[in-house]
Amino acid sequence: MKTKPFLLATAGSTVDGRVIDEKMLQEMASSYDPKTYAARLNIEHIRGISGQAPFRAYGDVLELSTQEVDVNFNGTTEKRLGLFGVLDVTEEAKQLNAAGQKVYPSIEIEPNFGGKGFAYLMGAALTDSPASIATERLAFNRNLPGVINLARGDDGQGNDPTALEFAEAADDTPGKSFLASLEGVLGKFFKQEPATPPAKVDPKPGDAPAAFKVEDLKPLFEGLATTFSTSMDSLRTEFRGEADAQAVRLKALETKFETTPANEHKTRPAAAGANGKFAVTDC
Repeated sequence: MKTKPFLLATAGSTVDGRVIDEKMLQEMASSYDPKTYAARLNIEHIRGISGQAPFRAYGDVLELSTQEVDVNFNGTTEKRLGLFGVLDVTEEAKQLNAAGQKVYPSIEIEPNFGGKGFAYLMGAALTDSPASIATERLAFNRNLPGVINLARGDDGQGNDPTALEFAEAADDTPGKSFLASLEGVLGKFFKQEPATPPAKVDPKPGDAPAAFKVEDLKPLFEGLATTFSTSMDSLRTEFRGEADAQAVRLKALETKFETTPANEHKTRPAAAGANGKFAVTDC
């Protein structure tokens, strides 16, 4: 689901004492290309090794741009350069946000990308504690499907949130296409009776009821096969990721077991010779 641009970070000092240079934001906006290196969305800058929740990817950064924004510092307005990003978020990201969790963005900057001397966006995180000042809060609108609202938080000023609309996409999910096929097939055999019964017509000689055709069930079985295949692929991917994670844990335990001495193990003392004195050998 592609969003409109929203504010990811602003130039200047951060809440933890660091400084984001305007030049960095400008370089990231001009250089960013997902085909060169795609920045993904994660949780709190943690990248899981198995792809399982909660530390899996929650979307991608598609585009970057810069624009001057106003920031309020105790009644004084300061103009800062802002970095705006267009995201492609997953359904899991929307569900997490609907629960009021991880509602702010946080960016990951590489000052010298590939040794080329310019800054590049390496990733972005969903967090509740952004370091950059004036980042916009991401709020998913439950009443308008396909729309995201962005607000700067509950400031009590009555500011209207900025709507971020998703680009429309064709609905070609296997489940829905299967239901549509099923409805079309069954509709041929189970038709609703009209409100006014039709006049009775005596059948003519030679008339016969319509024959049942096996071909009419072809869309039904094709839909079943597609749905089953999609479900199996999803389960196979999930089980493979979990198996990989368990293998890593098992290997770590084996290494620790092999290198840890037993509790009763005692090191053999050095040989001291007779009477507790080291033996002297004349060679």
